[in-house]
Amino acid sequence: MSGNHSNASSLEGVSGLRRWVTWLVILSAISIIVTLAFLLSGEYQGLINWAMYLVISGLGIGLIIKGFFDARFLQTQTDLASSQIRLLEQVDNFEDFLKKSRPSLFRTHIENLFTISQSHVDISQDNLIELLHTRLLARNKVVELFSSILITLGLIGTILGLILMMDGLTDVMGNSAMDENLIKNLVSEHGPLSGLGVAFFTTLLGAILGGVVLRVLTSVVDSNIMEYTAHIAELTEVHVLPYLRKSAEQGH
Repeated sequence: MSGNHSNASSLEGVSGLRRWVTWLVILSAISIIVTLAFLLSGEYQGLINWAMYLVISGLGIGLIIKGFFDARFLQTQTDLASSQIRLLEQVDNFEDFLKKSRPSLFRTHIENLFTISQSHVDISQDNLIELLHTRLLARNKVVELFSSILITLGLIGTILGLILMMDGLTDVMGNSAMDENLIKNLVSEHGPLSGLGVAFFTTLLGAILGGVVLRVLTSVVDSNIMEYTAHIAELTEVHVLPYLRKSAEQGH
């Protein structure tokens, strides 16, 4: 029989400290991009808005990809659980099953229950299922968090764009107060009003990606997590626990 491993070790491939450092680097890079764009925007009109486009789009695409891998992981684990319960019925022996089956969350769940049965007659999977559900939800929290952050980034992009527009507007109106070309200067290619639509588009982009796309995809993954843990609990309750309880009673 292989050594016992918790579902925590199966799900947490990267340490918490490493994840913290990774996100610190990502957020620092975003801050540097936005800051440089803001400092250089006086020379290059609209640079800050395009920098916000890059940040929002990059984060959105990255989080969508992460959500896809989370959904694929759950589907793979669901398929493995169904195939492994058939393997368990074929071999009809827990130790042989643990040797022959591929690593999976379901295999680890059964292994933990088998370990408990070696020392306790009263075997329950409730706590293990709750812990598994909590750890799976934790994987999805990053996407859920950043869906809200994308909306905020969109608003920040618009606010920064408006600040720069007001600075340019003040300069143009101060220099051309009585100039007949005032309107032309305001709406010219490099005029303060030329980037107004672009500034508001950052809010729209952040709202679409964060408030609609990622929220929907995150909810789908949450639903998949609930379905997966229910699937695991049902398979275990019907096919595993009766045998384990009977074996534990006979052994004691």
